[in-house]
Amino acid sequence: MRFLRRFRPTPATVIACVALFVALGGTGYAVVRLPANSVTTVQVRNGSLLAKDFKPGQIPRGKTGPAGPAGPAGPAGPAGPAGPGGAGGAAAKWALVRPDGGIVSQSGGITLAAKPAAGQYILNFGSAVTGHPIIASGAEAADTADQRGETTAGPCGGGTEGVTCSSSDNTNSVLVQTRTSAGALGDHAFYVAIVG
Repeated sequence: MRFLRRFRPTPATVIACVALFVALGGTGYAVVRLPANSVTTVQVRNGSLLAKDFKPGQIPRGKTGPAGPAGPAGPAGPAGPAGPGGAGGAAAKWALVRPDGGIVSQSGGITLAAKPAAGQYILNFGSAVTGHPIIASGAEAADTADQRGETTAGPCGGGTEGVTCSSSDNTNSVLVQTRTSAGALGDHAFYVAIVG
């Protein structure tokens, strides 16, 4: 008791405390009892509200900013399963031949079987050429002639596809004929290929 007498509040202190309680209680009452939509733009000062004062979705989004820099590449993923096997492609055998019959370059297994006359070359491909497309065209390999005619090719061995060749007359051989611009047989460089 003695303690309370010693620290007895003065009338000014009591009035100040009562005013404090009333002020705090009134603010709390206003927050609890404030009607919806009662605060409008008239009551709000510019810049006084922050983004945290609004619920998500209450403020419309602004313009999208520029894209940021690309991030680092991620780790490589696991290897996928093996795909189905494809159909076997058509293999081609080919040769580049000089005017004298020498083979400059080839896919392999091709030999000059004979050169019976000017502009005629019989090449052995080592396997049957019948039933496969044969393609022949002029070339430049050591050929100084600038006037050329057509280049033709066909299988040896006779039959419905081929011709009868003077030597190496079998289905492994091809007769290639090169011509001058006048249409006469003449020695010229050529490419020949068997597809399939």
